[in-house]
Amino acid sequence: MLTLKNKHIVGFALAGTALAAMTLPFAAVADTQTTNTNVDLTVNPVISSWSSGPTVTLGAITPDTTGKQSIASDTVTANTNDTAGLTITMASSSAATTMASGANTIAAIGGSPAAPVALTNGTWGWRIDSLATFGAGPTSVISNAAPNAGTFAAMPATGSPYTIKTTATTGSSTNTVWYSSRVNNAQAIGAYTATVTYTITTN
Repeated sequence: MLTLKNKHIVGFALAGTALAAMTLPFAAVADTQTTNTNVDLTVNPVISSWSSGPTVTLGAITPDTTGKQSIASDTVTANTNDTAGLTITMASSSAATTMASGANTIAAIGGSPAAPVALTNGTWGWRIDSLATFGAGPTSVISNAAPNAGTFAAMPATGSPYTIKTTATTGSSTNTVWYSSRVNNAQAIGAYTATVTYTITTN
């Protein structure tokens, strides 16, 4: 008959316990966490503008007693990504609104966009077809020609610009500005010039 000593009995008991532990089912518990990251971008408002200038050439006039007139145009275009749109204004670059050749001048016509008038001898002005009360036109180029019946306004002085266009959304705006001068043979000879400033701002 086989007789087991006590130490062997203990060994079998421990081995049985370990075997039972190994056969228990294993259950994994998932750990899930979330975190958010904001990706931020700021797009600033910008404007771009250009004109067909920088010079509007009225050419040369050979005046007579009745007077001769020339008309030419400039196109000013502005573009913005601002959803509020943009505003375009124009004015003389200085307090003076005359065309000057040294000490000799050609005066700004007395009309305004609200009440434009035909040019008289020794005057110059501007117009935009269909703006304010200028009328639809169409205005066309003339050079050293008989006086024209089209109506014009005086150029405003710097500090008192006139708004020629306001938009209310993104995009571009194109505006044709017509300039004209009329003189007779009482006007002193010379190369006359005036500088106009277009200012474009986002709304």
